[in-house]
Amino acid sequence: MLNLRSASTLILFAGAVATLPPTTDKVREFGSWCVRPARLPFTWQALQAAQQSGDAREAFARGQQIMQLVPEWVGGHAAFVYNYVLTQDESLPPAQAAEAAEIRLYAGLAMLEQARRHAGKREMYLLHMAAFLPDLACDNFPGLRQRLREREQTGGAAGIAASYFAEIARLYPSPATREQALWYTPRLAAALLASGATAAALKVLDKAIARAPEIRDQELATEWQDRLREVAQILRGDLTTERSKILADRRFEPLWPYLR
Repeated sequence: MLNLRSASTLILFAGAVATLPPTTDKVREFGSWCVRPARLPFTWQALQAAQQSGDAREAFARGQQIMQLVPEWVGGHAAFVYNYVLTQDESLPPAQAAEAAEIRLYAGLAMLEQARRHAGKREMYLLHMAAFLPDLACDNFPGLRQRLREREQTGGAAGIAASYFAEIARLYPSPATREQALWYTPRLAAALLASGATAAALKVLDKAIARAPEIRDQELATEWQDRLREVAQILRGDLTTERSKILADRRFEPLWPYLR
């Protein structure tokens, strides 16, 4: 059944074509938006099914479809990349896990680079997500850190991150360049939760908790670490964790629907 939004879009499209002399490219572009509301839910469901079955190749293909349908959806792209990189491909033997993780990491970074073209003012978010990802991936896959170290041209996980931090500092100069990714944690974790990737969201939160002391203002660092720890405990099913401070802090608003 065609939903109201899709029907309204089709009516507007028909009216535009009838009353205006649009170019072929404009018609094609507008027409692609007509099918997006109908196609996206099915593509998203297929992505989740592929992730749950441990089929990394299928998950990659479905994720690419989503990126093509909504290239400007920066948060969705970052969530897909993180979940893709941090989820072990169950179709491979354990001995190949580190190699497969390295391939997924570079593929994920390439997808974030691709998404920068459509990010506009949100480009800094994607750069921080790229800088944060290599070390997190190494924490989750034994052998990956060593494999990255052996690649002299990258300088290991730290070298990859440093290259993105250098790009951030060039484009968006700030003394807080390296700690900025920690402030993006609620946004990224919420996007992962929205896609059903709870395990990946918890990995992101745990890493941010461990790195919170890097924030220059130590009082602020302690407060941020405490709030992140509370979020992680709630998501892990702890019914005794106090929610009032999180629900009063608008920095955590993206996570509120998953904490009530």
